[in-house]
Amino acid sequence: MSQSQPIIYRINDAMRQMGISRATIYRLVKAEKLDLVKISIRASGITSESINRHLKSSN
Repeated sequence: MSQSQPIIYRINDAMRQMGISRATIYRLVKAEKLDLVKISIRASGITSESINRHLKSSN
């Protein structure tokens, strides 16, 4: 079975994936360039689709 990427990355994982800071993650969310989803009351994540879209557009 092949390894698939997660649908939602926790904030720390998204930071590592993209090589950017937590503040930049939230700036991109505010600018509607990344999609933030609530996982629970205290947890949020970034969709892999929005990460891929942002990485493609910034190259």
